[in-house]
Amino acid sequence: MSSLPSLHPKIKTVVSPFHEMLCSLHVLVQPEHHPRRLQWSQELLKVMPLRLGEGIRRIGGWTDCWTALMDLAGPSGVAMTCHKGMDVLLGLPDAELIHLALNSKAPIGSIIQWMNGARGLEAEELEDAGISLLESLAEFRSLLRDTLAEYEESFFRREWQIVEPWLQTAAAAFQQEAEMSAEKAIASLHPRLNMEKGTITAQKANTYHFAYDSLEHIYVFPSTFIFPHLLIGWYGNDLYLPLAVEIPELPYSESPPADLLLRFKALGDETRLKMVRLLWKGPHCTKQLAPLLGISEAAVSKHLKLLAEARLVKAKRRGSYQFYSADKQEIEMTNVLQRQFLEQ
Repeated sequence: MSSLPSLHPKIKTVVSPFHEMLCSLHVLVQPEHHPRRLQWSQELLKVMPLRLGEGIRRIGGWTDCWTALMDLAGPSGVAMTCHKGMDVLLGLPDAELIHLALNSKAPIGSIIQWMNGARGLEAEELEDAGISLLESLAEFRSLLRDTLAEYEESFFRREWQIVEPWLQTAAAAFQQEAEMSAEKAIASLHPRLNMEKGTITAQKANTYHFAYDSLEHIYVFPSTFIFPHLLIGWYGNDLYLPLAVEIPELPYSESPPADLLLRFKALGDETRLKMVRLLWKGPHCTKQLAPLLGISEAAVSKHLKLLAEARLVKAKRRGSYQFYSADKQEIEMTNVLQRQFLEQ
């Protein structure tokens, strides 16, 4: 029996101003990853007050470049105005706000333990990030409130007037396509979305599988900013997917992202590749790495500096020594960044 009759009624396209505003803030933090919006972001950052631009970048550092906050942008598939979204976001209790900012990676229970002075999360690095955010929570709330309010009033409100007709048109067209062939419509959203044997498969740094029968709703959010990312989310039995909307007159950049080039440069050396393999297996200090690689500690430090600049290794002090380890998530992301560039 075909799965189409059960899949199509689950699909709803949501045009949400708050979601689109968060997508635009993400682009302003990582403009080179968005070729359709690179010139827009460059021009906007030139005229934007330095204080506002710095606030956008700082919040991006706390919230996975603003993507963590997008989980709040469309609960139950309801479109949010910017003001409504800001009110809901800033009205979250402290533990829920930290949970959201950490991309829901830390359990609420662990966050409450941190608030009571206890530790114990196995993901030590995530715990450190959460406690750091907790210690800066008043500053984070204040910066979030002021940054969102100023950005919406001074810049995004005007941009929304431009993009809304494109979003509404694309949403209507997608919904019509979904009525004709739900599986084909979903698969058209992104090259790394596949539909097969009753399962939606999304390929990011990890591969995610969603069985049709397990899904209650599939909410599709059109955006003129999010291309070329495969931005997915899920909450309970609801799945959230992106619909990249092109505005034809916008200039398109063919240049590869600078951070992708830096990663290739960092990995394009025999010694550094050997070093990454050692650090993948476990933390090492420069004193340990030097004899293993047959080079001086000074040379090890130079290689580590380049790998750190490319975000492929991370460091943590233990006593008198700085220990380095491979940032496995960022190394996996290198494959994603490469595919995003090739798919453009």
